[in-house]
Amino acid sequence: MLDTRYIASIYWDKELGEKLKALRGARSVRAISEKTAIAGERISHQYIHMLEDPERYDHSASTVSFQKISVLLEALGSGIEDFFDTAITTVSIAS
Repeated sequence: MLDTRYIASIYWDKELGEKLKALRGARSVRAISEKTAIAGERISHQYIHMLEDPERYDHSASTVSFQKISVLLEALGSGIEDFFDTAITTVSIAS
């Protein structure tokens, strides 16, 4: 298993955005934003919208910090393993 302390960011795409939106379900992005503040780092509702639908925004992030996604998943009552559908995280290093 990979020690996640060494992961700085995650490449973000439409598929991950759809997973995030499915996890949120009927809860509002503002409510989730409030929960992220309690979890340790406020993530704005605008940023959450951008993550859920990255193709809609011209300046959407191509990567998301591992810390941000961890806090967001905690606020959603999920874990990184569940989000990526595996207990093992694979890392690829660009050369």
